[in-house]
Amino acid sequence: MELNTHDLLEFESVKNLISNSPLPEWVETSIANVPFVVVRRAKVSEGLVPVGVRGPKRNERFAAFLPVEQIVRRITPEQLAQERKWNDNSKEIFNYLGRVSKLMNTYSLNWGPVGSVGFELASGKETTTKSSDIDIVIRFSKGFTTSIAKEIEAELKKIQVRVDVQMEAMKGTFSLSEYAISEGQPVLFRTVDGPLLKRISIHDLR
Repeated sequence: MELNTHDLLEFESVKNLISNSPLPEWVETSIANVPFVVVRRAKVSEGLVPVGVRGPKRNERFAAFLPVEQIVRRITPEQLAQERKWNDNSKEIFNYLGRVSKLMNTYSLNWGPVGSVGFELASGKETTTKSSDIDIVIRFSKGFTTSIAKEIEAELKKIQVRVDVQMEAMKGTFSLSEYAISEGQPVLFRTVDGPLLKRISIHDLR
């Protein structure tokens, strides 16, 4: 099974999680209510997936590992974009996500919602609030120039909620905003080995 950062994984029990430190009480409660974790960016051990647990509070995040054989279901950001379940949700933030979707499709981008918006769409449990941003990921592909990045940035700024866009490349992720103004200069990559300043090249294409 190919797994990528931001994928959401459903599993059966908090007992399936592996951690070098004791699990906080909120982790057990959170998993009991919503048995989903998100694949995080970290070095992979044989047969183990690095995952993050979300709690109801913004400061409640816990890093752990999940054995591959314990995965019941995998949901990718791209699947969420294709399913368009936000059409069935009356919350204002999902109306805005519909506008983001139209913009992404205009450029035929391979994209999907992540963060609290993606988590709520995948799990069916309410995780977004009135102060939530929309987080999305775009798979960096051939032809995605800084000019296109600038156009998308300009359109996103017209939306009445903050939209944070991360570009997923072969070996890390970088910010759409930073790429849009890079003009060939290095941008900050987040990689499994930590932050790295580098120029975007063809080798970064997905």
